[in-house]
Amino acid sequence: MAAAAAGGIALLRWLAFDVEAVHRRDALALHDFMGLDRPLTHHAANFVADLANPLEFGLIGALIIAVALLRRRPGLALAAGAILLGSAVTTDKVLKPALAAPRFDGALGWHQIDGQAFPSGHATASMALALSAVLVVGPRLRPLVVGIGALFAIAVSYSLLSLGWHYPSDVLGGYLVAAGWTGVAVAGLSLSGSPVAARRAIARVDWVPALALLVLVAALAVVGVALVSPNRAFDYLRTHEVLAATAAMIAASGVAVAGGLALLLRDRID
Repeated sequence: MAAAAAGGIALLRWLAFDVEAVHRRDALALHDFMGLDRPLTHHAANFVADLANPLEFGLIGALIIAVALLRRRPGLALAAGAILLGSAVTTDKVLKPALAAPRFDGALGWHQIDGQAFPSGHATASMALALSAVLVVGPRLRPLVVGIGALFAIAVSYSLLSLGWHYPSDVLGGYLVAAGWTGVAVAGLSLSGSPVAARRAIARVDWVPALALLVLVAALAVVGVALVSPNRAFDYLRTHEVLAATAAMIAASGVAVAGGLALLLRDRID
């Protein structure tokens, strides 16, 4: 998982920066996302995006680690801390400066994205929080936490894009950083665990709550968009295919990363 994430970051960086067709669609998707920004939604988007700021990230992360300690799982607490700290440092101190390059695109006009925006620190933080939460809870709560965590990361990502802070590729890069560190942490836990503990951790997982939550929130989001702009909302999506495809890809990626971790943990970590 960690190796695949590292390879994915390298591939995504090449596609987003050096392949003109991909960069063009990246910029068009951002342009269309920014077109969704309205006075009615601007403050809400800022609030959601700010949940991945350093202070809020630290507070939510401390709560996640506390859950592991309350469950008397110091190993999980250590792993969650490694995911949170490692992914943040890797994105902000290593990858951003190492992979920096200008990405001008005429579609964005005066609103150009900084050359050190890849990967997104906020997207990294939101996905790291989601994956850490999935890791520290018990097997029967994991499906529900997958739903909540994925929705949290997706909401932060959509907010970043509507505010014009990042390209969609920056968001996906952040997801991959968090996934890579989670792979390292789970590998460490698996190597340190006993076969008996691994067999005991195998439990029947009910995915109905997670899927029901995802469907409910998706339905509420559709209704909310329709209420905000009933005459334009669906026409906007229909006439902005790149936006619709990018939004779907980000949502699918968020669910896949969080859900994949839960399935990976099913026979390893209780």
